Amino acid sequence: MAPPAARQVSKEAPPAVFALPLWADDATTSLKTATSVEALASELLHAAETKVSGLVLLWPGSLRSLGMVHAVACAVRWHQGDKQGVRTLVYPAKANFLQALNHAHIDRAALVRLAQRLEEAVSGCTNSSVTVSLPQKDAFWFALNSVRADASGEIHPTLAELLPHFFADKDFQSWKACDGDLLRYVKARITDVDHRRALSNLSLRAIGEIDNAPDALLAVSWKASEADMQQCLKSLRNGRQPDVLLLDATRALRRDNPSWKTNIVKFLDCAWEVWRERIPPVLLVIDEPHVRTQLGQELEKRAKKNSPAAAWLLRSGLPVRGAICAVSGDSLMPQVRPEPLKPESRQIVVNVVDTEAANVIEMLTRIRNAVTNPTWADAMDAAAGYLARLAALPSSTRVLVNWLGEADVPMAVRQNYAWPVYKSKLEVIRNDPTFGERPRLERVITKGDEMWRNYENGTPLARMLAELIEQRTRGTEKCSLVFTKPTARRLAERYFETYDGYPEGAGFEVLRDCVRFVVSRNLEAETDAPRNETLIFVGLDEVSLRMLVLEPRISSPAYVLLTRRNAAYLKATIKAIRALAGFASLSSRLDALWHQLPEFPDIDEYTLFKRGDFVLPTFSFEQGLSSVVNEHEEHDPNAWELVLDSGAVVKRSPAARAYLYDPALGHTSTRGFKGVDVLNLQEGDRLFVMSLELRELTEAALKEAGVPISHDRRFEEDLRRYHRTVSDLAAQIPGTTLSLRAAHLHEAITHALGPKGAPPAEGTVRAWLDVDRYAGRSFDDAKPGAPRNEAHFKAFAKTLGMNDIHAVYFWKAVIQPLRGVRRADGRRVSDVYAEMLLEPESTVVHRRLRPEVVKMLFERAKENIHTVEAIRKPQGEVKNE
Repeated sequence: MAPPAARQVSKEAPPAVFALPLWADDATTSLKTATSVEALASELLHAAETKVSGLVLLWPGSLRSLGMVHAVACAVRWHQGDKQGVRTLVYPAKANFLQALNHAHIDRAALVRLAQRLEEAVSGCTNSSVTVSLPQKDAFWFALNSVRADASGEIHPTLAELLPHFFADKDFQSWKACDGDLLRYVKARITDVDHRRALSNLSLRAIGEIDNAPDALLAVSWKASEADMQQCLKSLRNGRQPDVLLLDATRALRRDNPSWKTNIVKFLDCAWEVWRERIPPVLLVIDEPHVRTQLGQELEKRAKKNSPAAAWLLRSGLPVRGAICAVSGDSLMPQVRPEPLKPESRQIVVNVVDTEAANVIEMLTRIRNAVTNPTWADAMDAAAGYLARLAALPSSTRVLVNWLGEADVPMAVRQNYAWPVYKSKLEVIRNDPTFGERPRLERVITKGDEMWRNYENGTPLARMLAELIEQRTRGTEKCSLVFTKPTARRLAERYFETYDGYPEGAGFEVLRDCVRFVVSRNLEAETDAPRNETLIFVGLDEVSLRMLVLEPRISSPAYVLLTRRNAAYLKATIKAIRALAGFASLSSRLDALWHQLPEFPDIDEYTLFKRGDFVLPTFSFEQGLSSVVNEHEEHDPNAWELVLDSGAVVKRSPAARAYLYDPALGHTSTRGFKGVDVLNLQEGDRLFVMSLELRELTEAALKEAGVPISHDRRFEEDLRRYHRTVSDLAAQIPGTTLSLRAAHLHEAITHALGPKGAPPAEGTVRAWLDVDRYAGRSFDDAKPGAPRNEAHFKAFAKTLGMNDIHAVYFWKAVIQPLRGVRRADGRRVSDVYAEMLLEPESTVVHRRLRPEVVKMLFERAKENIHTVEAIRKPQGEVKNE
């Protein structure tokens, strides 16, 4: 395959548009690429043509992966007559780097028309539309002309089936040919025998070999070691080299990769060893301004240590281009959805709420900077972090302590959320005779004690929220409190449920109907809902900041509550954004924020900032709640240990239900998820493990849909609620005695089961209705007293008049679990919600949720997917084959 000819270079990056229709998995929803994806594709092509490296800042949103950027760049080249497209090498990448391409289907008829325009197969003829030749591609594209539709309608290939792709994982051995993946799902539907033969014998092998594959997307894993990088890049030496090295430094790749800066420079060093002065140009992609500073510092440090790659990239100057990103992860969106790239001005009111705490933390930080004892330094860092989180609590310490107790967090873990634990460590330092700052540390401890006492009835943040609620709910006004974390939302709800500090002793129940508590991700999902409420952002995260800067339906005024550190971060970010021409259309809203943020002369934004300074500091309860599960399951002798790619280990019984993700099942009602028994899991499976955040999001959605969920209760509350529901409904059945009511219901159940169903005995139905017999019994003695057969339970619930979504919840949350081992609450709730979300029968639940909420939950579920790297079974157990 001949290399592409030299092309004319333009000084500015020309626009890049995919210009071919795209469809979602359902083959009916028309898709478009996000504007930020097109902007990146334009810069990628410009780098490939000019051989000049650069950096693109996406803001205020971000992208989850960059595969779609490569696809758009290839499509632009095709329309220009270049049939070899562009070869892109992405680093670092996750194993699911093809996710967007797996769910984007290119219109088959449109691609065939493009193939006809660029056909080279006619003997003796030269096609003037072709600028870069590749005759082998004709059979590949034209094979789509003889694909037969199935019963579900038109068949369109995914972009992952059309673009050659290769992945270098950790423990690299060799790049694998991808010809088996090309047109993977449509090959069986090709009716023309000649097309099928030409495809198998010629096109696929020529197009699928890594050395010269056109349109190739090469990805190197973020877990690859330096030796893996060296080996996989050296194996590319003899083929057509990549046109661009696309380096992904967005938060999606930085979040779980603490060594991202070092690894990026190591990757560049390995690339330099292979290509030297012929090294492809680099396009760096970031989504926060401070990342450029951090990368620059790392490059300078490595250049001083004789890194030729670092020195080479620094000489380029890394010119920065800004691109407005209106999405929070997705590369594609429905064609009908607008992108708010030129938002109208809004009144935005900013409040800094932790002045007292900030002064204490600053005092403690100065003491810490002067100590050399690492144990003392760690203790002071931990105390400062705790006070920052405490000051940002939208609740009170009393509510926090009570909630931890109700959530069954062990005392050993619960104490980490109390000031006395951190105070005791500071007192040890204060009492050490070698410590020379006793008076200053004593003042810190005293101030910490005052905060702990004063916050028992509410933190300054919670009290300011109360004031804003009182102000913004007068008359017919409504307001929505927007939180960054589900647990923060829950703690705020609990606080205001008992709050009685409004004028004239009014309680929160007076205002309950006027106030809504919502997490930013849930608010984002309400794409079509009218917004006639004042928004109060309790801290900012990536989602809420994007909404605040771009959302056309944002209230005016809108309120933002920040800590001092959050405000400093936002000030530095806006300063960097305002300096880039690409963000000029955002000036009205950025100026509204900028002029209200105080100056921070004592903070060096170039060296100190990290993501933790941006998002409101919150307590993390993942470890606390997961410890309940581990403590319970450690004694299960049959549990299997599943080692995940994140390094975490989860334990599951072989008979338990688990959920796997398969992109090929994306068209199903469960959108790619399928349930299997743990007994059938294999290494390499992509396992769904529900995080606490997703659990809270799911619970909030289910509550809004009417599922009878009580906050932080265990089995007992669900069981008692089931008994009350059955008792109330049974009282409405005709009959003066329980036996007469049972006879009436038995007849209805028999009719509902139909002639092929086996009805229960009338006495059994009477026992199901007689739930009052469990009143007053201890939880250990109580039972559901419900049908054990699912068909019987469905018929019983339906004829009794039970709400359908309540019936689904009671079956999964009460009856099924209580028939076997009573598991720890944290695991139980996660399992119940997973079943209600991912099982095929859950369409009953989905119908009660707003479509955009269902979509958001499934998108979040995809972020909870982990590859099973190893399965450890109990000693002596052999898996059935």
